Amino acid sequence: MLKSIKEPEPKLPADFSKALKADKVATETWNATTTLARVDWIHWIVSGKQAATRVKRINDAINMLGGGKKRVCCFDPSGHYAKSLSAPMAAG
Repeated sequence: MLKSIKEPEPKLPADFSKALKADKVATETWNATTTLARVDWIHWIVSGKQAATRVKRINDAINMLGGGKKRVCCFDPSGHYAKSLSAPMAAG
């Protein structure tokens, strides 16, 4: 029999973690998602090329999670492990 392997929890970027903690409903939805869904959310946020994109994606993620959406849509995770896909941290 195959042993079930648990996916490791992704590390939350500090800016996303701060935004998530500020919204109780978004946090509840986040906690109700799967580990793989959380990985997709994080990779979607950090894969933007500009800091402004990252800020927009964080705001969009909080709004979507706050609305009960558990999976990020319209995101192709096929290249999300590439080191070149990382938006700079926003100042502040």
